[in-house]
Amino acid sequence: MGSRLGEILEGMDVGFAHTVKLCGLLSLWEQVVDERIGKQTEAIKIRNQILYVSTSSPAWAQELTFLKGEIISKFNDQAGKEAIKDIKFKSGGQNG
Repeated sequence: MGSRLGEILEGMDVGFAHTVKLCGLLSLWEQVVDERIGKQTEAIKIRNQILYVSTSSPAWAQELTFLKGEIISKFNDQAGKEAIKDIKFKSGGQNG
């Protein structure tokens, strides 16, 4: 019975481990952007290697779009791998 339970938990752990990794990656946002940007944004989720970021205003979303390539590069450097391929910025707490 113990080995069966282990098999069941192992299957569940894959999803849980994936979720933990994504949460860890989200926490990199504060390290990647400067304090000024950090105060105006929040990393919401990562899905299919797309990072979704909420901004305090449409102006911030637009400004950060111009910096997207640089931010992706810094983010992946911090992650130590190609964690994201794109970033979607949305204002007003919308997260795609």
